[in-house]
Amino acid sequence: MQEFLDLSFSGVNLIPTIVLLFVMIYWIIVILGVIDVDTLDIDLETEVELDLDGDVEVSGEGLSSVLSFFNIGHMPLMIFLSFLAFPMWVLSLWSTDFIGIDNILLNSGLLVASFIIRLFIAKFLTTPIAKFYMKLRLQDEAVNPIGKRCKVLLTVKSDSFGQAEIKANGTSILISAITRDGLEIKKGESALVIDHIKEGNHYLIEPDN
Repeated sequence: MQEFLDLSFSGVNLIPTIVLLFVMIYWIIVILGVIDVDTLDIDLETEVELDLDGDVEVSGEGLSSVLSFFNIGHMPLMIFLSFLAFPMWVLSLWSTDFIGIDNILLNSGLLVASFIIRLFIAKFLTTPIAKFYMKLRLQDEAVNPIGKRCKVLLTVKSDSFGQAEIKANGTSILISAITRDGLEIKKGESALVIDHIKEGNHYLIEPDN
């Protein structure tokens, strides 16, 4: 037991172990009813803009696009992190113990590589959950998005998905959106939801002229 603890809290294994413990403690607190599962959710609408030397502005739209791609923001953050933390911890321990990799640089590189791989695996595993939460959100608000006006949060194109917001019953509903015929609707512009594409559970929108 002591050897296992020493391995878990040594070298590059320390970070995955801490993340896994954080996830476990979080779920215990949720089960006890102290907090809700969505307490640590990320708001994809938040923009981060930095004025560098008074000239260059860095927007948070790129980061929001990445988070949205990995289903973060469409479902409680801790669900996604749970699908990420445990496998990453197991792989880290396995590489240092079973394979016998004790080189810090090599092990660190493996940890980074496994983290990136696990991000895509976690996206794949959590996609059904994300779709469920998106559908549940719509049902809870009793809103049929078709015919509703929306505001584009992440640029929508005909060849790539974006994100749009529908205001309904005093709350915001986020939908995955796409256009057609080469149209592009930029962030901040208004659009109209005209159809629901069941395959992929996204919505077709067009400019609201």
